[in-house]
Amino acid sequence: MNNLEVINTEWLDSMASTKKEFLTKLFSVFIRDEPARVLKIREALESKQMDELKYLAHSLKGAAATMGADRVRKACLDLEYSARDEDEEQALNNILTLEIEMKLVYDFMTEFIQ
Repeated sequence: MNNLEVINTEWLDSMASTKKEFLTKLFSVFIRDEPARVLKIREALESKQMDELKYLAHSLKGAAATMGADRVRKACLDLEYSARDEDEEQALNNILTLEIEMKLVYDFMTEFIQ
């Protein structure tokens, strides 16, 4: 996953050059709302609700793709597959990766907003 950027620079440059104010709002909403979804993802795994886990991973994957957060999108895809396969051990590994990647995205977005 290291070959992917935290936020896709081509996407970011394109958005920042024409829609910086909109992008700042998007990032603010993502930082405000997504930690709750990540918490729900962890709770779904802990309660072994694999269908819910798959759904939440899929929805976060879409949000991440919209934000140019390619590494989070990839982590969500991996998590979605492990949930679909009901592989709890792999899902836990995928969640740990997702949480790390989300922190990097939050940090990037927070710095961008300031």
